[in-house]
Amino acid sequence: MKRIALALAVASFATALTAAARAQTPAERVGRGVRAYRDLDYDSAAVILRAAVALPGTALADSDRVRALVYLGASELYQEHRDSAAAAFGRVLRIDPRYQIDQLIFPPEVTGLFQQVRLVTRAVAVVVQPLTELRIAGDAVSIWLYATTFHPVDVTIRRPNGAPLRALYQGGISDSLQLRWDGRALDGTPPDSGRYLLQVDSRGADGHVVRSVVLPLDVARERRDTLPLPAPLNDSLFRPEHVPGGTGLRQVLTGLIGAAAVAVLPSVVAGRASASGDRLVVAGGFGIAAILGFQAARRPQPIPENIAANRALQLAWQHEVDSVHARNVARGQEVRLLIRAGAARVVEAQ
Repeated sequence: MKRIALALAVASFATALTAAARAQTPAERVGRGVRAYRDLDYDSAAVILRAAVALPGTALADSDRVRALVYLGASELYQEHRDSAAAAFGRVLRIDPRYQIDQLIFPPEVTGLFQQVRLVTRAVAVVVQPLTELRIAGDAVSIWLYATTFHPVDVTIRRPNGAPLRALYQGGISDSLQLRWDGRALDGTPPDSGRYLLQVDSRGADGHVVRSVVLPLDVARERRDTLPLPAPLNDSLFRPEHVPGGTGLRQVLTGLIGAAAVAVLPSVVAGRASASGDRLVVAGGFGIAAILGFQAARRPQPIPENIAANRALQLAWQHEVDSVHARNVARGQEVRLLIRAGAARVVEAQ
């Protein structure tokens, strides 16, 4: 029994230690503060939540920090620290300008003060897709702005050194506003690869910048790959354009027979004294004709329809080569932009 009791005591102690360790995490601190507020222990809630929001920026997620500040503001208000409550609500709106306080959880005196703070807090939330690819005319980066209240803003794309690349908007914003950037500078040319800045300046009633939201944009400029040229035509695609020549024996035999016939004709056939000379001339003509016929018969003979088909095939291939070349020239002039948006940060005016 003693051993069982000892084991239970050890287990209980370990559980308590684990719970205590969990209670020390930033999120758990916020939870403890919220529970104290709900128990109407506003003094304890304010102390716990004030310590939670004082932690370094990376210790609390934005959602936990906003939750802590809202309950801290409500706790401060019930302690009659109205200015501290307003300051907490102002921090909420600078973190998340779109935040709306839940009227089902907080009573009118808390929600009323929150709305009053909204009216005098000039802040903007900037939302950009993590990755945008611009390929053709008309493509653009979509930029959404969400404001706490109506106020004038300046929206500018800036170079890495802070110099303006392109002004996108200058004017008032009430609730939300959508802008588009086509990835071009003021002169219409795409920028070089590098990091650029989307900067949104909120201006006060006096026209001075009260705070800025700065969001990095990493631009990667790429040219399109060229298309491969068509492969040369294979010889097997072409038709034979000539037929082989003959032996020429037929032409030679014909000429020799003619020459022999003329040579043996009697002189009476010629009818003149110079018949022998004439016979020799005619026989020589038959011989020359036989030689020329022999040479002509041995030469390859063209096939017109095959020559025309091969010419058409060659012209079609050359047309395709010229077309691909023209498209590659056009591709070389086209630029594709890949734009990656980073995390926005708020810069308060000095």
